[in-house]
Amino acid sequence: MRAIRVSKAGGPDVLQLEGNLPVPIPGDNQVQVQVKAVGINPVEVYVRNGKWMGKMIYDDDDTRSVQNFPYTPGSDAAGIITAVGADVKNLQVGDRVYTCTSVGSSGSYAEYMLAPADRVFHLPEQLSFSQGAALGIPYFTALRSLKHKAHVQAGQSVLVHGASGGVGLATCQIAKYWGLDVVGTASTDAGAELVRAAGARLVLNHKDKNHKQNLLDATGGKGFDVIMEMFGDLNLQLDLDVSAVKGHIVLIGGRGKSVIDPWAIMGREVKVDGVLRSLATDAEWAEMAADLAQAMKDGAINPIIDAEFILPLEKAPEAHKAIMEHVSGSKGKIVLIP
Repeated sequence: MRAIRVSKAGGPDVLQLEGNLPVPIPGDNQVQVQVKAVGINPVEVYVRNGKWMGKMIYDDDDTRSVQNFPYTPGSDAAGIITAVGADVKNLQVGDRVYTCTSVGSSGSYAEYMLAPADRVFHLPEQLSFSQGAALGIPYFTALRSLKHKAHVQAGQSVLVHGASGGVGLATCQIAKYWGLDVVGTASTDAGAELVRAAGARLVLNHKDKNHKQNLLDATGGKGFDVIMEMFGDLNLQLDLDVSAVKGHIVLIGGRGKSVIDPWAIMGREVKVDGVLRSLATDAEWAEMAADLAQAMKDGAINPIIDAEFILPLEKAPEAHKAIMEHVSGSKGKIVLIP
């Protein structure tokens, strides 16, 4: 088979296409998927660069690596099951599926990948493979943030700060489905239109010089019960300023450090939380998968594709450049079609 392999940390040029690789064979509780679409995520760029959680992750002796070399990047994908390992009960060859976790060095930037069976889920017929590849990290991150971190309740106000990207749109759709009053931000007219279609009552431009006042006005001065923050390094102090008393801020993304006034937390007992999808328990994973399946059944989920890079896998470097260059004006998910 053909797959993208990374043998050292660096720029997009380290994404090298290799052919004649063996098709990975599933072990116990594993599934082999013929990949039809790959979801591209910023985390894959950070790991490729050699940084994760703001720290260097590769030493000369590789002792701190989150990924051993060489490896195939990627976790989000959609495709067809072509083989199953022993003890796999609820999946079979021929099933249309999506996944959000790969096994070892077998990533999704390939013609075939391995995934743990409990992280492989049936893809409804109404969703394309590209949409299936857009489900993994965005929707499970949104679900974990809203339910397991913020413990949202119907009727609460939620600000999705940076709502036009994959995670932001997923958060808007789920929050609307669960009966929250959703306000989103976007910097372009096209992005704002998507955020509105995803369920936001109001969409504000975060580049507006009156952005803080606009946010306060959106809640009648009360502040937001819940804030989902995609750029914590840029907006955390602003989030604290527009949070309600006993509000809850969930940090989903950030690319650097932030300086804040601690009184903004103490004065109104604002809770600041972080989310890392990989720390979810097996029980939480199962709950999120069930919640997402129900939302898809009810027609509440519509993954938005910003750009498709179609054939061949050599375009993986272009996809990595695109996801970083256009993140501030993103309009959904970037997908690679092998």
